[in-house]
Amino acid sequence: MDSEIFLRIQKKELGNKVSGTQLTIHISRTSVHVAEVLRSSKEIIRAESTTLHESNPTAYKEKLSSFFDQQNFDKDYEEVTVAWSTNLQALIPLRVYNDSDPKAIHQLLFGNAGDDRSIDFNRLMELSMVSVFEIPDWVKSFFVIKYPRVTIKHEHAMMLRATFQSSVFDRAIHISLCDDYMNIFLVHHNELKFSNAFEYQTTDDILYHAMYVMEQEGWKDENIKLAAYYLSNDQKDVLNDFKQKLTVMKSSDQLKVEEFTNSLTIQPLCV
Repeated sequence: MDSEIFLRIQKKELGNKVSGTQLTIHISRTSVHVAEVLRSSKEIIRAESTTLHESNPTAYKEKLSSFFDQQNFDKDYEEVTVAWSTNLQALIPLRVYNDSDPKAIHQLLFGNAGDDRSIDFNRLMELSMVSVFEIPDWVKSFFVIKYPRVTIKHEHAMMLRATFQSSVFDRAIHISLCDDYMNIFLVHHNELKFSNAFEYQTTDDILYHAMYVMEQEGWKDENIKLAAYYLSNDQKDVLNDFKQKLTVMKSSDQLKVEEFTNSLTIQPLCV
């Protein structure tokens, strides 16, 4: 091979390598958020998003193909991870899961589960629990073909795994916002004390659910930490409004608010 041609090929391949960078994707039926994240520092190098309001699986895959091609997310990433977002998810004790099957559990909790291929699960061995959820076939087929080594998990399973990789001894409430629902989970003494998803539209919805959960768990007058996660600047603004309203109800001595985190940056902790 001509040496000049060989050097050009090498430069092209090196330019396409992004050592130490992970492509993180958060997708639902209504949006997709994508970021190139440095695995060492969790810094976002580049982030893009688009809405999804397609009518059938073929249209979803065509929209995703166009978006990923236009944004040039075709580099040789060290890792590619996809967080699938749906509130039709449940955490099941491992011993209960082992005595049943994902479709039966999902149908019991959410009604008709449809075809077997739409039900999946993620084991959370650190919690002795299993996340059971629905995921349409177009999500898996698109990303497995585009990124053959991709890891696909439910977004809440990723969030829990990332959380329990750090200290969870202190009493803390975690709130993560998705398109039309939020997750609230409480941790204390290295245990998951509560976890559930709630639909929300306004800041007041978040405040109501957070205060209700804390009251039910006997945390209303306790010292707590608040950790919150967002996907867009609009969601970050909602969380800032929520923080202001929460500080009216809990004194600064009782509430320690951690810096809000972009959900796309927690995925490097989950592979």
